[in-house]
Amino acid sequence: MTAPGFIRRGLVRAYHSYDHLPHTPYTPAQSAILSAALAEVPERGFTKSALAAGARAAGYLDTTPAVFHHGVFDVVRYHLYAERTRLAGLKQQIDDEEGHPQGKKVRRYVVERLRRNVGVIHRWPEALAIMATPSNAPTALEELGLLSDEIWFLAGDESSDFEWYTKRASLAAIYSATELYMSQDNSVDYEMTWDFLDRRLQDAHELSKSLGSTSAWVTFAGLASLNLLRSQIARG
Repeated sequence: MTAPGFIRRGLVRAYHSYDHLPHTPYTPAQSAILSAALAEVPERGFTKSALAAGARAAGYLDTTPAVFHHGVFDVVRYHLYAERTRLAGLKQQIDDEEGHPQGKKVRRYVVERLRRNVGVIHRWPEALAIMATPSNAPTALEELGLLSDEIWFLAGDESSDFEWYTKRASLAAIYSATELYMSQDNSVDYEMTWDFLDRRLQDAHELSKSLGSTSAWVTFAGLASLNLLRSQIARG
């Protein structure tokens, strides 16, 4: 059984925005409404009010949000999708600035992705709670897996088998923990968040050396990411 949110290489071609023209799951009208709704989130939060205001701003009727079957979760998911696919556009810049070490590039992609939450960070606990509900958690975990896979791919990872699972499950757990930490961080320029991220990356490196690329490590990392997401609803 694969770890939650991850696609097994060799059975299904994993999606990477860098080497594929992105197939957007959204129509132009949906993209316009959801993008406008995100602009309302800093003031209105991840709410139906933001979705309705986004519809009006995009030139549609207030009743238009009724076509979004998952309600406010569609706003959250659109943010996750848009910011994940945006990372591919940073590849050349990050390759030039960070050089060859994969670890440095992975960290940079994580930081760049998290910085895109800054505008809505004071509302992010709402998003975490929405994602953690039973009906939304599987999709949120899938998106987390896609983000982890995308970051490793862009960083130049070519691992396979258990190592492939290990790296992606580990990064998913680290990203989830850092994102949650960031939502409560009041330090200047989120310096404490970046320190937290560095400690988690170092912890993962040390743990991977002690456990090795085994199914036990895969299970540990996969369950860690699942438990972190589940815990967010209680803290949000």
